[in-house]
Parts: sequence; C-alpha cells; structure tokens
Amino acid sequence: RIGCRNATRGEFSTMPKAERGTPKDIANRMKAKGLQKLKFYCQMCSKQCRDENGFKCHLTSDSHLRQMKIFSENSSGIMDSFSKEFEESYLETLRRRHGTKRMNANNVYQEVIQDRHHVHMNSTKWAT
Repeated sequence: RIGCRNATRGEFSTMPKAERGTPKDIANRMKAKGLQKLKFYCQMCSKQCRDENGFKCHLTSDSHLRQMKIFSENSSGIMDSFSKEFEESYLETLRRRHGTKRMNANNVYQEVIQDRHHVHMNSTKWAT
C-alpha cells in the first residue's frame, strides 16, 4: 500500500497509483525491475539514470562536472584502475564458478554483469 502515515491521527492516507501506460507508471516499473539500460549509466559517478533526459541532467550537474575534472587530471590512471578492477572481477568469476572448464567468454561476462555494482566494460581500456 502506497501512502504516508498521518502523524497526528496515526492513520494512512493513500496516494493513487500512476495510471497504467503513463510515463510515471513506466518509470516506476523500470525502477522496480532493478538493473536498467547500460546506456544511461555514468561510471565515474556510479549513477544510473532512468532515461535520456535524466542522463542529460546528470551530465550538467555540479557533482558530475567535478568528477570529470578529476578524470581529466588523471584519465589514464583512472582508466587503468577501472580496467584492473574489471579484469579482476572477470577472472575471479571464471576461477570460482568454472575452475578449469573451458567456457565461452561472453557467458562469463554475462555472469560478471549480474552484479549490480560491477565495473562496466565501456569504462575500461578494452572496446570488446
């Protein structure tokens, strides 16, 4: 039940749910689903945005601009750090789950990205 407790009376006042099919309803369902499209993720800020508009707003925010200033001062070091972190998590997944079995690299990658806090491949030095 969606609502807020009325502090004086101790009762709930319910808010109506978003009408099915409206942008608010779609956004709420995407939020409930968990992981979203990689296309709206900022690795530097560890920020997931729901849509293109939210991502554009994030790109102009003060916190993002501060992070990008830090990145511009040490871009290769940060890229190397992300790459090392990705490589370690990939190899750890491969070692723990598959041992010495021969595996398709993409299958292992799919397992790595199941972790909500994984380093995204597009923030590493590797294209694929």
